[in-house]
Amino acid sequence: MKKILLPIDGSAGCQKALDLAEDMAKKFDSTITVFNVYYYLNTQTADGFVVEENKVRNVDVNREIANKTAEYFKSRGVKADAKVVTGDPAMDIIDEAEKGSYDLVIMCTHGMSANRRFLLGSVTNKVVHHIKVPVLVVR
Repeated sequence: MKKILLPIDGSAGCQKALDLAEDMAKKFDSTITVFNVYYYLNTQTADGFVVEENKVRNVDVNREIANKTAEYFKSRGVKADAKVVTGDPAMDIIDEAEKGSYDLVIMCTHGMSANRRFLLGSVTNKVVHHIKVPVLVVR
């Protein structure tokens, strides 16, 4: 197991996933790719214009979170890098895992608020049901 994909969203509730990824990486001398998908919806106004407010600033915040997480792993003796993309979280996690030939995906179940999860569906749930790479889900 040489490559671990660790999707993060910046929520504080996923420390267990980070701890588990660190343990696995140390045990198998794996590299962790901290992966963040900036989910951005363009909204359309009544007159048909598309609004794209704060897109650049938010992508930069996501990049900073991913880079800091990768640095955290490096400071603990784990090989790590960071990758941030813009798109649909579930689809991009699946694409990255399969195209990047990852051996394992480690995901947390608590990324969204209950209301948002009800309306949009859980990213973790979508990934688990559609991915071909082994997934370890951490509660």
